[in-house]
Amino acid sequence: MKKVYIAGALNSDAVGYVKNMHTMIRMANEVRRAGYAVYVPCLDVLMGLVDGNYNYMDYFDNSQPFMLSCDAVFVCPNSETSKGTQAEIKSAQEARIPVVYSVVDLILLG
Repeated sequence: MKKVYIAGALNSDAVGYVKNMHTMIRMANEVRRAGYAVYVPCLDVLMGLVDGNYNYMDYFDNSQPFMLSCDAVFVCPNSETSKGTQAEIKSAQEARIPVVYSVVDLILLG
């Protein structure tokens, strides 16, 4: 099963953060139903809640090795302007990992 990293905007006010997580998980479920294994970095929020002391780089540094091991990066809608998502897109492109913006494009990758 091919692995797909779900990239998307997260940082926002509290309500925006929860809405962004909702979008990432909803899109991850679509990708999963299309037959792919997914890594959803926003789920690391649970680790941060338990630890109580995570900062941005703790989350980002944990997710990047997983992204670099994936077969594709899926960018959630309306996330292209997020600085974190832009960094993930750049890293994926440098590693020659395909970046897609729709489930259809992901399926067309084969």
